[in-house]
Amino acid sequence: KRSAEVIKKSEIVNKIGSSIFLRKICLIWLTKMKPPVSTYQIEENEILRKAYQLLVYFLANEQISRIAHPNKPDDSLKVLDARFLFRETSTLLLEVAILFRSLDDQLMKSKNVAQRKKYLSKVESTNERYGFDDFDKLSIRECCNKIIHATTFEPLIIEGLGAHTKDSAAFYGDDDKEIVWHHLSGDIRISGTQNNNDWAYLISIPELVKALSYLLGNG
Repeated sequence: KRSAEVIKKSEIVNKIGSSIFLRKICLIWLTKMKPPVSTYQIEENEILRKAYQLLVYFLANEQISRIAHPNKPDDSLKVLDARFLFRETSTLLLEVAILFRSLDDQLMKSKNVAQRKKYLSKVESTNERYGFDDFDKLSIRECCNKIIHATTFEPLIIEGLGAHTKDSAAFYGDDDKEIVWHHLSGDIRISGTQNNNDWAYLISIPELVKALSYLLGNG
């Protein structure tokens, strides 16, 4: 940790000037300026912001799929969606899980007894209110653990309800639906291996985000 801090601080010093003496003085000052931090500084708002972004990606996909032509691979919106959707959602999901697990570790071991008791009570309430897998009851911590250790990430796709915007007659109610289109369901299938045993879970993204908002959003 100390070496990492010095590297970052030296970058600041290099911008100040080329004087070796001045650089040494600045390094000493910057090193003593801030006491060492024993734990990661994790903001609850940062977790909620990333969780919100994750949910927005999933919800936006339905609207994009409704207006992008399903039978034209070169449709500009489809190209844009294909370029970013899976990369961004998988990254955000992993970031949310890692950040929450780290925050959970810190709060469960907090030396502030009142804070720890309040948090543990809210966690218990969260686990009673929400279920993250459609078949097995997972706690929010177990859910994040599985996300972190998953080796596959597979968003599920379903057929869209209602008429596609390119299906003009059906869209305006003058004829039956002719164009079949699909979008993300909001569920993801994650799987992995533990002690040579395969496991798989179907995680609801809206349910996970609601749980995080309830637990961390002071609502």
